[in-house]
Amino acid sequence: MQRHIASLRSSTRNHPRRRAVWLVGLVTAGMAVTAVANEGLQDSLPPITGIHEVADNLYLLANSETEDQSAWTGGNTAVWITNDGVVLVDTKLAGYGQAILERVREVTDKPVTTIINTHTHFDHAGSNTEFPDSVSIVTHENTATQMARAECSPVTGCDAFKGENRRYLPDQTYADRLSLFSGRDRVDLYHFGRGHTNGDTLVVFPAVGTMHTGDLFPWRGLPFVDVEGSGGSAVDYGATLNKAVAGISGVETVNTGHNDTTVAWSDFEEFADFYNHLADAAREGLYAGRSAEETAADYTLPDRFRGYDAEPETVLSIMQHIHAGR
Repeated sequence: MQRHIASLRSSTRNHPRRRAVWLVGLVTAGMAVTAVANEGLQDSLPPITGIHEVADNLYLLANSETEDQSAWTGGNTAVWITNDGVVLVDTKLAGYGQAILERVREVTDKPVTTIINTHTHFDHAGSNTEFPDSVSIVTHENTATQMARAECSPVTGCDAFKGENRRYLPDQTYADRLSLFSGRDRVDLYHFGRGHTNGDTLVVFPAVGTMHTGDLFPWRGLPFVDVEGSGGSAVDYGATLNKAVAGISGVETVNTGHNDTTVAWSDFEEFADFYNHLADAAREGLYAGRSAEETAADYTLPDRFRGYDAEPETVLSIMQHIHAGR
């Protein structure tokens, strides 16, 4: 039986290159987020337009990158078909449980057995509570703590797990690394430190050389660093990315948090360089006695990052966090 819970959505247009600004506004400005408990909710949601093959037995449910908010379904969802069932990585916005299952049935009759959440945010764990009780939910231990909080900002999404829905809190957690299943079914989970949140998980499918990043790597733009809501860190973010680049091997293809097509491992390496360039500029300004505002106003991207988005509001936000040691 599928269950529908409160849906957290913003009426603001969401484009992944604008997502950092949008989420900062949601947290800091207290944007109105509508809570909807409605059995007909899915009828009003934008459709998931297809299930796209990434590799043998690995698929992507996208609709995560769009300038049209009316077509946005939340973050990317990976579908991994194992011998015993289906593993999902992230579950989009609330209200998409049935739609996810319908897309999964297009490629397999096997049941969903496991959900892995890359982090706690409402657009990545929104439909967790719409799956059968038999589904195992796996997260980093800090993400589990965030989900179980008594109070949180709307973007964190802890309200989805209150009352009877506490039974959907993670039943398996890990600290640094965890491997699930064996042989070609194996899934490796990595946590290298704070970044987008304090519980970001990178999910690797070794048999097909693919990694699913969640919002630690949203795509070619500066990330939203959820310092206040979910323990993220602009100071640690760059080091976390560098540790991931050094600590993960055998990956060629990457599913980002908010891009409708897969990218290459080299894109992940470049994103680490991109973020660290900004962080280094922030630290240089701090050591020189300049304010975050002064440093941000003078910041320009080098030519090697042509095509990347660095909106002034997000540049300033990250530099302010770094100047504050957060």
